[in-house]
Amino acid sequence: MCGDARTAAQGVSTDTRALRPGQAFFALVGPRFDAHDYLPQAVAAGAKVLVVQRPPGDWLAPEDMAVVQVGRTAPALLALAAHYRRSLRAQVLAITGSYGKSTVKTMLGAALTRVGRCTVAPASFNNRIGVALSLLGARRDDDYVVLEMGTNHAGEIDELARAAQPDLGVITAIGEVHLDGLGSLQGVAEAKAELIAHLDPAGALVLNADDARCAALGARFGGRVRTFGADPSADVAVTNVRRADAGWAFEALGHEFTLASGARHDALNAAAALCMASALGVPAAEVAAALAGVERPPMRYERVELGGVTFIRDCYNSNPPALRAALRSFLLEVGAGRKAIVCGDMLELGLHAGRLHREVGTDLAASGAELVVAVGQMASEFVAGWCTRARAGQRALCFGSAEEAWLPTWEQLRPGDVVLLKASRALHLETITDGIAAHLARQGKEAAA
Repeated sequence: MCGDARTAAQGVSTDTRALRPGQAFFALVGPRFDAHDYLPQAVAAGAKVLVVQRPPGDWLAPEDMAVVQVGRTAPALLALAAHYRRSLRAQVLAITGSYGKSTVKTMLGAALTRVGRCTVAPASFNNRIGVALSLLGARRDDDYVVLEMGTNHAGEIDELARAAQPDLGVITAIGEVHLDGLGSLQGVAEAKAELIAHLDPAGALVLNADDARCAALGARFGGRVRTFGADPSADVAVTNVRRADAGWAFEALGHEFTLASGARHDALNAAAALCMASALGVPAAEVAAALAGVERPPMRYERVELGGVTFIRDCYNSNPPALRAALRSFLLEVGAGRKAIVCGDMLELGLHAGRLHREVGTDLAASGAELVVAVGQMASEFVAGWCTRARAGQRALCFGSAEEAWLPTWEQLRPGDVVLLKASRALHLETITDGIAAHLARQGKEAAA
């Protein structure tokens, strides 16, 4: 270390573009970046402490700041967050699972904000850096801190939960995700179960009663276990799910809940949030009022109207169970025209990728959708599965990228059609609607000229 050890920092930052004067800057290092290259910018932005993996070299920090050298900056950031967490009086809630994490987090945060002071992890801050920044962003007078924890390899949730020491936790579901790092469904279950050892025994573990692998994890926790789902035996049992304008309504715990979301499966996500909130003693009426105003995050079953065609953009991420859930909701959409599905690669499935894409392709054909557009390196696998169940009148197209697919897809559509877009984030499937929107704008200008 160099500089004054008594130098105080107010908050932390890992991005010089967002750094505020007085903060500590952690120079993170990743496969494609090295923040040590931006130390001068951090100082210019007003950083008071620099946390680095190697000395700055010939470049010297100003005398009124401190430079702290650590072995690796990312673990150091999480260690600082763990230290800060011990000073919080808030109840810390951790959300993990194969899908639904971000939506449950948003819903739960909305409910808890109505009854107390609450910090909710932003966006998908669910890895080592995100969880650390979420904890460090909590206020000392918070009543609740809501965290999201993701994983693509064994040991990751163990590390995150060890730092966060959650009072309550929820596992939303166990599904075929990140199989390249976790190997199998049992590997996924074991990875999610790493949360349990770090839960406060006086707290609660919330599990999906409809998912046998998930529900079975309750035997590993010595404290309260609460469940949610369509299963009538669940502590929060969802009943009478039905359309309510553009969203959905359901009943649970003797109350009626309405959701603005067009995704039917959000009834179960809402039940998970309700189960967590009720475990904290939050009245169901408060949860109902909060859920009525929750909008889905961008590109998560987001409705876009273009040229008389309705697009459902659910392309923030994808995996087999999430795609099937989106498909079930999509088939309930009402439209005057046909139904079409644009599906892109589901990533990180390892050696199972071909089989899982073919199985989903079979489901797409069985859905009755008149048009399937497959995009990406696994597009041919989608279509191979589709061919096993396709009937007369159904059609499938295959493209290497969203850039290639947008115009041919648009040429197949007509007013009244409803289209689902679903793929992993790396496919940027929203490029299709962006391309169509730009195309229509050009046509409008040409017509007006």
